[in-house]
Amino acid sequence: MRRVLLIAAAVLGNALVQALCVIPELTPAASLGFVSLLAGSVLALVAAATTVVVLVGAPGPQRPRVRRALAAVVLALVVVGALAIVSSATVIPALLIALVIVSPAGNVDATARSGPRAFAWHPVRAVLLAVVTMLVIVVLFVAALLLGFFVTGWLGSFATWVVAGAVAALLARAWAGLARRPRRIG
Repeated sequence: MRRVLLIAAAVLGNALVQALCVIPELTPAASLGFVSLLAGSVLALVAAATTVVVLVGAPGPQRPRVRRALAAVVLALVVVGALAIVSSATVIPALLIALVIVSPAGNVDATARSGPRAFAWHPVRAVLLAVVTMLVIVVLFVAALLLGFFVTGWLGSFATWVVAGAVAALLARAWAGLARRPRRIG
């Protein structure tokens, strides 16, 4: 129960920071104000994602899990951000790949190949979860667009980030659990 409350606090804290970043209504430009808000937004996202990845992982020594999760989150954010700049068509597959690779980083015995190995250890469940993840990401994009039309400003931003963060935490938990090596019976 404590982990769930901590995950909820991370999601709500990130949503609050993202909503506060919208309040000044700055347009994208190379101004100090916009760059400061962008930096604050990215830092909040990295902190929340790292917290969620560590908390959805299996219990164990904290320090190596936090370092590994932070490195995985930052790398995934850079890659997904770069792909989003190159082509918007690559965002959904990039988010799926990021979830598969980053989610297990909070597990004690995780390696860089733990996420993709889920497809070898649990092929049917991994493929089904990949399909569900893709559908959920598409629905989140559509919901965010609709929310942007009907609920604007900081309230729309807060609601979007709460929903997206909660769903991302559930997906990260599912991928982290799937990436654990199956126990041998007998």
